[in-house]
Amino acid sequence: MQSLLFLISLVILHKILIVESQQCKQKPYNVVCYLASWSVYREGRGSFNVSYIIPTYCTHLVYTFAGLGLNGGLDSLDHYNDINVNKGYERIVGLKEENPCLKVMLAVGGWNEGSEKYSLMAETEESRMDFADHALKYLAHFGFDGLDLDWEYPTMRGGVPEDKENFILLLKTLKDKFQRRKKLLSVAIGGSPGIIQAAYDLTAMCEVLDFINLMAYDYGLKNIASVDAPLYPEPTTKSESADGAIAFIRQSGCPMSKINLGIPTRAKTYTLRTGVKGDLRTGIAVQGPGRAGPYTKNAGTLGYNELCEMVKEGKWDTKLLNNVKVKVGFHGDQWVTYDDGETTTAKAMYAKEKGLGGVMFWTIDTDDYHGDCHNEAYPMVRAANRVFGYIR
Repeated sequence: MQSLLFLISLVILHKILIVESQQCKQKPYNVVCYLASWSVYREGRGSFNVSYIIPTYCTHLVYTFAGLGLNGGLDSLDHYNDINVNKGYERIVGLKEENPCLKVMLAVGGWNEGSEKYSLMAETEESRMDFADHALKYLAHFGFDGLDLDWEYPTMRGGVPEDKENFILLLKTLKDKFQRRKKLLSVAIGGSPGIIQAAYDLTAMCEVLDFINLMAYDYGLKNIASVDAPLYPEPTTKSESADGAIAFIRQSGCPMSKINLGIPTRAKTYTLRTGVKGDLRTGIAVQGPGRAGPYTKNAGTLGYNELCEMVKEGKWDTKLLNNVKVKVGFHGDQWVTYDDGETTTAKAMYAKEKGLGGVMFWTIDTDDYHGDCHNEAYPMVRAANRVFGYIR
């Protein structure tokens, strides 16, 4: 009788494991969604809540940002929001209850963190080991599935030439620790071939990492109206482009399946020079960043959720630059370049055609997550899901 019960238990366990395996079979393309944790502090309808996230729209959800603490390990940059009161960590990890296949990661670094402390942390074997040990414990304590390292950038902004080699040593140390606990490891890298060449040993990185998020934006120039996230070079301004970065990465031998193409959900804006008539051309003279929006309150950028409200009200003339797969627009002395559902569709199709791992969104909290401008929430994230066949 006991033998029979034991056999029945084994059969049931086997069936459960098969079901779990089938349910969480890896999807063919990644949809990596970054969340700017500080978006909770925005005003009005721009204030983002973790409860607004639709967990099935992302294969990976990345919470930004943690930083380096005084001990050289991971630490929250906002204990009130992340841990103590708003419980951002707990709530975002809790989304796995709605989608058990979702991978929730923690990003460390970001532009504001700079490079100097990361350079020091990666400098010696002892400091690298200490960071890796602490990172593993930190991730396990809060329930994260992995770490996204967003050091901007090795060898730059206070870094040293040795960073390029030390970064690889750091990644290898992390990977050695992480693979025993089945934790994911990824990095976000700059989208310019110049940055990539100076900061990263791509061949070595791709042997270690689960995937790389290519920040294929910030290509715009400061002194003239220019596109921020072109898929291909823009002829007038001779801009760098996502395709140029992908071609550069391919030369390193890195498998394209490890690269996720970054798509910004925020627009880049300019104020045109006094006396310059606005139109939809690139290359127009500007005097500086565009005016801040009501939610993000950051001169030079608008969330797509801010811009689409203005476009819906008829305040902007816009058009698709089909040759570079971005949109531009103007209203008075304001000029804008941005992505939307249409350009996201083109970029997701490009990712499929080039054999990339998928796409990445920076960040989902400035997509039209309320659906105020469309008949659906998250039009940009949805567009990628449709291209990949995850939704209709």
